[in-house]
Amino acid sequence: MIADRALVRAVVVSWNSEGLVGRAAASVPIPARVVVVDNASTDASASEAERAGAVVVRLARNRGFGPACNLGAGEVDGLPPAEALLFLNPDAALLDGPAALAALLAELDADPGVAATAPALEGDGQEAFQLRRLPSLGALAREALLVNRLFPGNRWFLRERYLDRDRRTPFDVEQPAAAALLVRASVFAQVGGFDPAFAPAWFEDVDLCAKILESGYRIRFVPAARASHVGGTTMRALPYDDYLPLYTRNLLRYLRRHAGLPSRAAARIVLAAGAILRLALLPVFRGDHARPEAARAYLRVLKGLAGFGFRSALLPERA
Repeated sequence: MIADRALVRAVVVSWNSEGLVGRAAASVPIPARVVVVDNASTDASASEAERAGAVVVRLARNRGFGPACNLGAGEVDGLPPAEALLFLNPDAALLDGPAALAALLAELDADPGVAATAPALEGDGQEAFQLRRLPSLGALAREALLVNRLFPGNRWFLRERYLDRDRRTPFDVEQPAAAALLVRASVFAQVGGFDPAFAPAWFEDVDLCAKILESGYRIRFVPAARASHVGGTTMRALPYDDYLPLYTRNLLRYLRRHAGLPSRAAARIVLAAGAILRLALLPVFRGDHARPEAARAYLRVLKGLAGFGFRSALLPERA
């Protein structure tokens, strides 16, 4: 039984999260402990977290999301080992922290086959963002070929995002967003934590969920627990022509671990078709990013898919 909040450690990874991270840390109820791993922020994130009562681990360089999470989940001076780990984004916060954490822990205690529990995220677009099935070729094709943009209510999308389920009752899911996710510490260690191969970010949480499910455990959505989430704060701080190649590279790394060769080959074709389609539409339609930046992003993705490396300032020259 891990209903005792003293056995819980919240891990928050911060990178220039001033104005957000303090609220995230303060939302975790005592006696649960909060560790904020600061990825070499250049703002006052670390000091803000300390004022909120968190133990802060200051890194001299940005080691990425997954490695920083692993560090916060491991041995930290002055803190006892935890039996449950609450991974919480700096732009997220538990709502009614004691009740939310109690509901998440109760689901873990009720069923030893449940390895992780996720609260309901609240905020703009969170209902469609939070819950997903693990990536499939069909889902990649609908996204790449703009089907979901043109027909956002299509039945495949509704099923993929669990939008066809009653969100008022708990149910098992494949991939909840790690913006707020409680994981048994023993299972987290058993599956190897977050794979550092996905550093600096993206798809390490998808990979973690896949490893949990492949190990025979389940992941549970718990709507009685609630958390706010702004969403996209890190992505908006990055140039699109650096973000998209990194995202695509990590998607392919995920597929290399969890999909067969035919699916991986088909995924490359689908992703290339999507990049070409978006390039062709740029003169006519402007998307969410400036045209020159978007064009560079799609061209870098095509170059990476062709085997010439995914160029991004966030990655080594040859990634």
